[in-house]
Amino acid sequence: MTSLFSERRIVSVVIFLLAVGLVLSTFGLEFADLGGAFSPMFFPRIILFILLGLAVLNVGIDMLAVRVAQPIEVLPVSVIAVAFLAYVLLLVPLGYFLSSTGVGAIILFAVGLRNPLQVVLVPAAASGALVGLFNHVLKMPLPTSPFFWWI
Repeated sequence: MTSLFSERRIVSVVIFLLAVGLVLSTFGLEFADLGGAFSPMFFPRIILFILLGLAVLNVGIDMLAVRVAQPIEVLPVSVIAVAFLAYVLLLVPLGYFLSSTGVGAIILFAVGLRNPLQVVLVPAAASGALVGLFNHVLKMPLPTSPFFWWI
């Protein structure tokens, strides 16, 4: 039996609506007329458009896929939601690297990954790569940690 309102479909539509809202929120903001890549909205807007494109693909795939109805698992979704809330609150005090590595590890654990090496190394490598890109290559520093200020 297929259901029109499955967990995956609802979550994919919510992610799409959030991406639309975030993209729309970047327009109409007043900054110094620096133009192009010097605008503080240049890189975030690119990332948000990529997120919007991926959300459109996700909605399309989830709407076309025929799945058997399964019970909704509330615990992983709740853990991820709380992790994102903690991420927003801890980003400035703990810095980008620690906050992003922590939330990445929590998400991987919540979705069922149990290999401790992967749960720690994948988020640390992704966060480290972005810190290297923004802090050292683009010279656009991310929030720094009081413990790892040299990253």
